[in-house]
Amino acid sequence: MRKLRYLRGNGAELIFCKQSAISYPLHNHVSVYTLGLVLDGAVELITDKGIRLCREKDIFVIFPYIPHRISAKPSYTLLSLCVRSDLIANLKTKDSKSEIASFLHDTINQPDIEARLIQTLNSLAYLCPMVPTQKDTAICHLRSQLEMYPETKYSVDEMAEAALISKYHFIRTFKHEVGLTPHQFQIQNRIRKAQKMLEQSVTVTEVALAAGFCDQSHFIRSFEKLMGLTPTDYRQACEIRAPLFCDRVSAGINLANKQRPSGPALTSCGSPLGRIEITPGS
Repeated sequence: MRKLRYLRGNGAELIFCKQSAISYPLHNHVSVYTLGLVLDGAVELITDKGIRLCREKDIFVIFPYIPHRISAKPSYTLLSLCVRSDLIANLKTKDSKSEIASFLHDTINQPDIEARLIQTLNSLAYLCPMVPTQKDTAICHLRSQLEMYPETKYSVDEMAEAALISKYHFIRTFKHEVGLTPHQFQIQNRIRKAQKMLEQSVTVTEVALAAGFCDQSHFIRSFEKLMGLTPTDYRQACEIRAPLFCDRVSAGINLANKQRPSGPALTSCGSPLGRIEITPGS
């Protein structure tokens, strides 16, 4: 089985890391909620709230735009589910539920895991209305521009001028509102654009230029730093479309057959299979 797999469909994405030692630098997820289910080993989730050790059978949830890092301890098997914010908000409707359930069944085909993820998504559907909406500011408009057109070469001076504030005040304000510096956020969104292009029949050089990188080597370095693998390896990880698990033999898959005392959680959703930790905004 491949050690890293990416599957997309119905407004959701699954990432399966098997026995991985990849650690991810500071980043956030734009307009998606991310659920991480630790199947084996452990990871450290690092946010502005502190460091949390997530062990086998634990689920952690990261809200949109929350900056975080993930560190391997020392290796892990992790299943991550990313779901668009609008689908979470509409999860109480029958159509949204069936879309997500169908995607999970087609890609996972493991009732125990599917039920665990659906349970957590249902909890999120009730939490979403309580999340405060972001203010309509100049920084918010610039953030949207960087999301929609990451390939556009905006300098910090140009962005500060558009926000009508000084360069250094702009950098501090952007970091406070978005969680990343303007440069970090721009590079991150260029990589996200490149991910989508790599799943098509486009050369790495073409992807690099279309995503706004000055040359292929700069693109490869940036991609590997954020994603933990090269663009070519990422493309290969997206090629297989079969269910992630062919049987129940793999380590950490059959969660219901194992018991472990659960530790304290920031937010408990009452699951008997382990902790569920939810990391909302400030």
